[in-house]
Amino acid sequence: MTQTQKKKLLKSIKKSLSYLGLVLLCGGVLSAALIRGVTDENTYDRIQAGQWVVASMYWEDKLVSTGKAFNPIGWHAAHKTLPIGTLIRVSNPQNHRSINVTINDRGPFVPGRELDLSLGAGALLGFKGLGTVYMEVLSIPPIKNHRRPIVENLFAMNDANANCVGGVTAC
Repeated sequence: MTQTQKKKLLKSIKKSLSYLGLVLLCGGVLSAALIRGVTDENTYDRIQAGQWVVASMYWEDKLVSTGKAFNPIGWHAAHKTLPIGTLIRVSNPQNHRSINVTINDRGPFVPGRELDLSLGAGALLGFKGLGTVYMEVLSIPPIKNHRRPIVENLFAMNDANANCVGGVTAC
């Protein structure tokens, strides 16, 4: 190998190493930068610990607890105790699918079941009839028209009930 060939080889190695150093430097800077999520689907953080529940599907033609007509292909569910409007994530462990659904009805009224999925939500999960799913509560709607309990109102001391006899009867 001649002297000029050695110089060219050494020059190309230095150039390659400088490019590699630049790439590593940029990678280090980018890894330290804040990276936002790709989709809005997973931007919700759960507000309660997840739990395994027994779920079923329902598709009756009826009115739901909100007074609206039931939409069998919607992404809805029925739960006994969660507030109407609560957003939950339901995951099927058999195929690793998950979907966010809204609680819009009460039920199920069968012992041993805790969640009723609409036909549309169950189909997207690949769910067949009855089974175990993982449920996470993502958001609970704000309470509208929140009024103090009656007992608390009885003992409230303000100008409105100051003239009442004993503070118990309504004025």
